[in-house]
Amino acid sequence: MAAARRLFVERGYHGTSVQAVAEATGRSDAAFYQYFRGKLEVFRIFFEELGVDLVDHFQRLPVLSAGPAGFVVFRAWLGELGAVLRRHSPVFAEWPLSTAEAALVDNASVDNPSEEYLQVLAASLPPRLARADTGGVDTRVLSVAVICIVEWTHIVSDARGKIARHPDEDEALHDALAGMIHRSFFPAPEPAPRSCGPTPRSPGPSPAGLVPRPDLAALARAAGVVGPTGTARTAGPSSGEVPAQRDAPLPPGLRRSVTGRGRSTVETITEAAVAAFEQRGLAGTSVNDIIARSGVAHGTFYRYWADRTAIFTTLAHRAAVHICDHFDALLAVGTVDELTRWLDDWLRIVERHGTVFHIWTCEILDNPPLWPLARAVRLHLEDVAARLPTPWPTATTPTAAPPTTAPPTTATPATATPATMTIVLWTVLTEFPYNAWLRHPVLTREQVLHCLTLLMARGVLGLRDATVTSGRAEHPRTGR
Repeated sequence: MAAARRLFVERGYHGTSVQAVAEATGRSDAAFYQYFRGKLEVFRIFFEELGVDLVDHFQRLPVLSAGPAGFVVFRAWLGELGAVLRRHSPVFAEWPLSTAEAALVDNASVDNPSEEYLQVLAASLPPRLARADTGGVDTRVLSVAVICIVEWTHIVSDARGKIARHPDEDEALHDALAGMIHRSFFPAPEPAPRSCGPTPRSPGPSPAGLVPRPDLAALARAAGVVGPTGTARTAGPSSGEVPAQRDAPLPPGLRRSVTGRGRSTVETITEAAVAAFEQRGLAGTSVNDIIARSGVAHGTFYRYWADRTAIFTTLAHRAAVHICDHFDALLAVGTVDELTRWLDDWLRIVERHGTVFHIWTCEILDNPPLWPLARAVRLHLEDVAARLPTPWPTATTPTAAPPTTAPPTTATPATATPATMTIVLWTVLTEFPYNAWLRHPVLTREQVLHCLTLLMARGVLGLRDATVTSGRAEHPRTGR
């Protein structure tokens, strides 16, 4: 068990084999199978330990309240949740198990083993949220969202931290997450003044300093997602189009330009690559895996790409155009109706590019050729985050109190940095829907849209003039 836990940490679930676990203990595969039917049975033991600890932690959540004191209580609980998830680092990236994965343990069709714990978590929340306004979002959805967002914020931060981590980053992230969720449950009674028009985009320095903005038109041309006018599209039906003009730049990752006759072949191969990457990640996928899924000859694959990293480079540049273009549109959102439409379009992008986003989170730092693109997109998103109209509270400073009194129960929030805001936004908008809806489908699309509307409307944009219901915005008086 100790060897399996260590290997799951180092290699992940899919990268760990029974043979590797046996070798790490100095035993044979046969010795392993005397006690377990496979690695998934071992993993499920760890998974159930996580479920028990999550139930215990959720049952210790106090009744939440509005105001600075309520924020401090929730922030402390959220920080402890982060510690619980870090203790279970071998399993939280795979939690919750999907029904198909769970069935492999019992060799039969079984209910999702996550569901037992999710129902207990959901049942524990109503009395603790009695004073909160959750906008009609189901407590089961909220429990999944909070766990998923906290766990994946850690993963995103850890990946970024390999090159640029700050010592107090966990604290700042927990502050930002707690502030976003607490504001979503306890929106301010008075609506904040807000313009519905697009936010001006000055070419000068952003609040975070001089930020080089990526050339979206150039990225779009290179990635093959340009329209007839040469402007980038956000969620068009044919994101794989590659320009065939002789003077067009060679799309990133490709060895040659793609003519009209070759487009269907290229799309077949890229779709097969996405399916293979979804199952095994970039590191665990071979060119042979992609070829087997696509049904093309080896020579056909190598006509267009040199290796698996090259084809992922093509996919990553396509996704980058959609990320930057759609986040720019977030600056023009001024009402909950507009936000819901923005999120609905965004979920279509996640459905198409979610696997690429996920690998970007987990593996891009192991692929130096993609670092320039990753840096350009990250700076672009930080610039967008810095221009959002509502400042996010983060690191809390206790109010002054006499030395003889108990520890202060209120705090004065500071403002999150664009880097912190970007990590939170990336986690909320990409990893939460991808993991809870697409990768481990424990929530429906409508449930994810409903929850995202609540978190983004109140927690990020400060839109307090509407009630979020079933993924749509309703006027609080007319219900329309």
